[in-house]
Amino acid sequence: MPVVRNIAAFVKQLHAGDERLLMRALSRHDDVQIASVLELLTAEEQDRVLQLLPIERRAEVLGAMRSEIAAGVIGRLAPEEAADLLEELEPDDAVDILGVYGPAQLRQILARVDAEEAQDIEELLAYDDSTAGGLMSLDVFRVRKDTTVAEAIRMIQEAEDLPEASFHLYVVDEHGRLIGLTTLRGLVTSKPDMPIHAIMETDVVHVTADTDQEKVAEIASRYDLMAIPVVDNQLRMLGVVTIDDIVDVIREEATEDILKMAGAGQEMVDTRSFWSSFRVRMPWLGAAAFGGLMVAWSLQGFEDALRAVPALALFMPVIAGMGGNVGTQSSTIVVRGIAVGYIASSRITRLLVREIALGAALGMLYGTLISLAAPLLGATQTDPFSLGLVITFGMAGCMIIAAAVGTSVPLVLHRFNVDPAIATGPFVTTSVDILGLLFYFWLATVTMDIVV
Repeated sequence: MPVVRNIAAFVKQLHAGDERLLMRALSRHDDVQIASVLELLTAEEQDRVLQLLPIERRAEVLGAMRSEIAAGVIGRLAPEEAADLLEELEPDDAVDILGVYGPAQLRQILARVDAEEAQDIEELLAYDDSTAGGLMSLDVFRVRKDTTVAEAIRMIQEAEDLPEASFHLYVVDEHGRLIGLTTLRGLVTSKPDMPIHAIMETDVVHVTADTDQEKVAEIASRYDLMAIPVVDNQLRMLGVVTIDDIVDVIREEATEDILKMAGAGQEMVDTRSFWSSFRVRMPWLGAAAFGGLMVAWSLQGFEDALRAVPALALFMPVIAGMGGNVGTQSSTIVVRGIAVGYIASSRITRLLVREIALGAALGMLYGTLISLAAPLLGATQTDPFSLGLVITFGMAGCMIIAAAVGTSVPLVLHRFNVDPAIATGPFVTTSVDILGLLFYFWLATVTMDIVV
């Protein structure tokens, strides 16, 4: 985006107070590009830029910003001004912003919002923000099954405020229950006097209001949907989750999983304070430190082996590191497979066998290469053949253990309803380090006749 590449020039114009140049720059870029720049500016700079935009465009820019940053902008405004901006947004976008506020501040703003708009916002706020109800838009085009094609087209043409994402017309019965849908293409290619029920699809993929957002995104991805209708327990239609929100969920869930797997919390770093990030990371690093101490404690019985064959110490880091990498690879594959619904119970055994086989094959390959390079690294030993066997099979054994642990731990955690994304943290790495190095030294004592 050109405006992002020229952020330094943009900020320079802002600090120089040259509103004419700023207005020209803003007119050359769309709302999403401006929102991207505002997210990089300070709160004071954000407010100054937004004041240069007309209120309609200001609302569009806010809607394109990350909700937590847009909430900060709204929070700095007077309640009347905040209400004016929120009225320009779709209710589901307004809810994303207002969801971070406490009840008192929320009441202050909603009291100044148009009554109908406030009612829609309050209805959406009643749902958990990580469910289909919290994501859905209430702005849906509904028709009755006995409506003709010509009547439906005329209703669309005469509608004052057609939904932004008008992909389908949803067909409901006299009680508001969802019974089918038709596409706009199907509508305009049908004969005008045909009733809607003659051209509608009755097999409609839908979700309930309490369906988790990750499940909503999974269903949309699996069925290639642009929108998913949301119904209550009696199949009465409540709203629709559109593709823009589905994409946001996919990105959010993927980001959350990546951060969890790194032990860095669930949110991007720039949205949290220093102390918040400190508190999130401290337990994970504490667990890693404890795991390191456990590794040291578990190897206490092998001091004699190290004294007898000092060269064994040279290869501890590479064996532990390679095992850790394999464990991370296996657990990442499993975690992502669980997240996208790829791993079924019937595939677990096959997946475990495949990962273990890969660990064995890769371990033998790299173990052999490293053992051949051992003399070049200064690993002198009276029995180089035995040392080579220990390195080769020690590497293979460690990587087999790593693959088994990395595959099994996420599956076990998932079985007990614990988020498997945490499996690539200290849980896997510590287990692999302890078990892999114990196997390596045990193999050395057996192969090289070392008395411990």
